[in-house]
Amino acid sequence: MISLPNMFLKQAVARVSRTVPLQTVLIVPFMLQTFVTVGLVGYFSFRNRQEAINDLASQLRRELTNRIEGKLQTYTEIPHNINRLNASTFAQGKIVPSVVKGEFPLWQQIQIYPMVSDIYCGDRTGSLLGVRRSPADRSIELRSSNVTTDHKLYGYSLDRNGQGDQLVSQGNKPFDARLRPWFKAAVTAGEPVWSGIYADFASQLPTITASTPVYSTTDRSLLGVCATDVFLPNEMSRFLASLQIGKTGIAFILERSGQLVATSTGEAVISSGAVANRLSAVESRNPTVRATAAYLREHFSNLWQIQTAEQLDFDFDGRRQLIQVMPFKDTRGLDWLIVTVLPESDFMAKINQSIQTTILLCIAALLLSIVICILIARWITKPIVSVSQSAKALADGEWNQTVEIERSGDLGELARSFNQMAHQLQIAFAKMQSLNQTLAQSETRLQKILESVPVGITVLDATGRPYYANQKAIQLLGKGVLPSITPEQIVEVYQLYVAGTDRPYPTEQLMMIRALNGEQGRVDDIEIHQGNRIIPIESWGTPIFDESGNILYAIAAFQDITDRKQAEKLLAEYSQTLEQQVTERTLLLSQEIEERQRVESALRYSEEQRRLTMDLTHIGSWNWNILENTTEWNDNHARLLGLVSNEVESSYQVWRDRVHPEDVERVEQAVALALATHTDFEAEYRVLYPDGSVHWLVGRGRGIYNGAGQPVRMLGVILDVSEQRDAALRERKRAEAASILEERNRMAREIHDTLAQAFTGVLVHMGTVSQLVTIKPEAIQTHIDIVRELARNGLIEARRSVAALRPQLLEDGNLWTALEQFVATMQSSTEARLTYEVIGTPYTLPPDAENNLLRIGQEAFTNAVKYAHANEIRIELVYEPASCYLRIKDNGRGFEVSPTTISRGFGLSGMTERAEHIGALLSIESQLGQGTTVIVSVQRESAT
Repeated sequence: MISLPNMFLKQAVARVSRTVPLQTVLIVPFMLQTFVTVGLVGYFSFRNRQEAINDLASQLRRELTNRIEGKLQTYTEIPHNINRLNASTFAQGKIVPSVVKGEFPLWQQIQIYPMVSDIYCGDRTGSLLGVRRSPADRSIELRSSNVTTDHKLYGYSLDRNGQGDQLVSQGNKPFDARLRPWFKAAVTAGEPVWSGIYADFASQLPTITASTPVYSTTDRSLLGVCATDVFLPNEMSRFLASLQIGKTGIAFILERSGQLVATSTGEAVISSGAVANRLSAVESRNPTVRATAAYLREHFSNLWQIQTAEQLDFDFDGRRQLIQVMPFKDTRGLDWLIVTVLPESDFMAKINQSIQTTILLCIAALLLSIVICILIARWITKPIVSVSQSAKALADGEWNQTVEIERSGDLGELARSFNQMAHQLQIAFAKMQSLNQTLAQSETRLQKILESVPVGITVLDATGRPYYANQKAIQLLGKGVLPSITPEQIVEVYQLYVAGTDRPYPTEQLMMIRALNGEQGRVDDIEIHQGNRIIPIESWGTPIFDESGNILYAIAAFQDITDRKQAEKLLAEYSQTLEQQVTERTLLLSQEIEERQRVESALRYSEEQRRLTMDLTHIGSWNWNILENTTEWNDNHARLLGLVSNEVESSYQVWRDRVHPEDVERVEQAVALALATHTDFEAEYRVLYPDGSVHWLVGRGRGIYNGAGQPVRMLGVILDVSEQRDAALRERKRAEAASILEERNRMAREIHDTLAQAFTGVLVHMGTVSQLVTIKPEAIQTHIDIVRELARNGLIEARRSVAALRPQLLEDGNLWTALEQFVATMQSSTEARLTYEVIGTPYTLPPDAENNLLRIGQEAFTNAVKYAHANEIRIELVYEPASCYLRIKDNGRGFEVSPTTISRGFGLSGMTERAEHIGALLSIESQLGQGTTVIVSVQRESAT
């Protein structure tokens, strides 16, 4: 129903339109629209600019506050990150305040962070170790207080490498870290904490301290406290001053108590003088800071009520001030407020100037539009009147009417359209006939296309009656189109059934029927029964709509899917077979898992047996991670080193400190050689117990290597062999006693064969001399020369025998050093050139074996000098992993080697007996005029 006001308005417009000229109708509304448009544009321009400025100011405040918050978060995290790193190092024993250990990492940290003034750690004894940045010249000092400094705080200058250079300061009062506020606060809180802001005693700069307690990783006992002093207020003030806050804006940070933390105005937050006092924001020298703080207290009544970011404004000194206040908290006790203040006048100057410009432009635009409206109205109405007159004539049947308007715009187009109208009316019927013929041809082409597609296509009208089917559809359905059937009769007429059953397919589920309801889809559960033949089909349905959305007809397409159904059946059978095989494989995997669990259980039992065996046999095991340089060992290992396992941690350095200083280098070389040659490591060495006793250990190990052949780990065991060595020493002394007895018997025979014969010859010749004194004096000189030669030879034999009786060579050393000393001694008593060389890495043989090898070498040397008259003798001692060789070669007269020769010579038979005694193999090679070579070899395992 049309309301009365609208009706009256329409009637008034109709009356006016009939009486008012067209030019007036065009000019007056156009002028009104222009006036209203210009006024609204000016008004909304002013409003939008003001809102844009307010939004810009709000966004700028948020961005400034967020930047300050981000910077504050970064600065407040630095000291706690330093403390966390130092606490971890402290707990690992790498920082020890009581002995000045670990200052280098502290020196590195304070160099990285210029805002940090002090980094230090105090332990539970009251000792302190730290570094401080001098406020005068920014140099770094080491600060220490412990027993060595009589618990007074000493300062040392640090060189470029972080090493203590010289003492630069010395406290005169006792210093106890446990009594300091930062130590007490961290211990009381049991977690990282902040101190209050205070004036640093050296630089008088506002400072804040972050401290954290350090606990043992084993029993959680307190080890000490690590702390870091930072010039946070000063750094934040510099940062705030660097921000561009409008033209005259400011920013400051204050505590909930109202005391300033930092400010962009450059004002000190702590007063200088004898007593350093914190500055309250309401007492600031800056009037804006002072007024803002007073407004916040008045607005919130209590600064503790500010829990979220707030944007406020207030009038100060005749100007509107825009405020953003946001809380800043952390989990360690900081609870501050970040405040930014922007004067509105920083933004409104441009707005006021823009408003004046906009008003002037609007007035000029209004006047110009009025003039243009009048001209345009005249320009428009003149051709329209001409067209109106011609239209009236055309309506009266005057078809030859034309309009002469020489324009190219809309009016010109209107005139041309009017001139063409009559001509178009004449040819309209001819065009309609041509279009009908084209439509008929299109229908013919469409029918040919539908007949050529390889699927059946049926078209149903809006009532559900089929009125078209192509040849493929007729072939599949067995019947053509029957226009007289209803939708309910389609299933019965065309014999449509649910796939795999004898149930007729539901009519409402047919895609052609569903398409008439606006659905579009696909089904493949339909079968067509044609006599004895069953055809599975897949069907699609698509509705066709007119421009109004009403269904005109539906198109149904379907195709024979017999081959696909057979393939799906084969796939289902294959899936069933595959499922059965998977089940069988799963059963086998379950059996394998049970077997693996049984093996793992056996391995765990074997590992427990191994550990029990090592505990019962007192064998210590160790595991050295070469890449990380960490060591693990069992309790037996610690006990064999004379340590209590729960009092010390397992490390390479702890083991090295226990090894006898004379054995450390030898054992480390053996380990390095084993890793380099991929062989097993074995060494005997001494360890020093805390009670001063010395124990002998045997260490064995094997390296583990990566794919590149680089060692990554070494596993091994140690065993205390002190008792075995004592037993071996007793056996060595017993063997040496037996050897001495045997040597005495040998020397008796030697003296009998050499010295006794020499002295007998002397006596015989002296008797002859006494007889010839009176009978034949001229023959006396010959006998005297013979006696002198016999005496000289006897003296040489006596010296050689005495040298052979010296067992001290092996008492003070080993086989290779004994042979070296023997050769050096013999060098002075013979004119022959002697050469001695040790080949391979020497190792110790049993005392009996070394003693007999030394005696064989001495005997071979004696034979070369005494009987072979050699002038060049070479002695070689060869150490191989499995055996040891002693080779004595000379260039003397030589002899024919035979069993008779060896058994007849007293020295050769003695060497044979000694070699057989220690299970060694003796070889003698000699020819007349070509020298002699004596080789004796003993297996390392058989010798032990």
